[in-house]
Amino acid sequence: MAERPGDFAHARRDPALRAAESLAFLVGVGICLVLSLGFAAGALQRPETATAIPAGERVNPNDAPVASLMRLPQIGVARARAIVAYRQRTGSQAEGRPAFKTADDLRHIKGIGPAIVEDVRPWLQFDDPPNDANEPPTR
Repeated sequence: MAERPGDFAHARRDPALRAAESLAFLVGVGICLVLSLGFAAGALQRPETATAIPAGERVNPNDAPVASLMRLPQIGVARARAIVAYRQRTGSQAEGRPAFKTADDLRHIKGIGPAIVEDVRPWLQFDDPPNDANEPPTR
């Protein structure tokens, strides 16, 4: 039987070539294994979302612009605009009535459910409503 170009019959006959190909395959598999273990170890060592987020990094949905709201997890352009629109329709900061008193109030926005509220909760801050000037401060 005559050999044709591209026919690997010669590799079956040459044991040194077969050994070199096998060694190259094993080295490649070893490199892949080491890299995957390295990536897995790095992923396991990453800290989870911090429970204490500095106040300067938190977002108040009652006065944040769209760009700031988009920094929140799972909040894109559409949801950020919906939050601002809802806030403008329902809340009145001038009258001391914020649209959002708690993170759960965000559930009134279409497309924001309990899972998203739980994801953004650590990133939110809500200012205490200002006291009426005619009422004595509570202590």
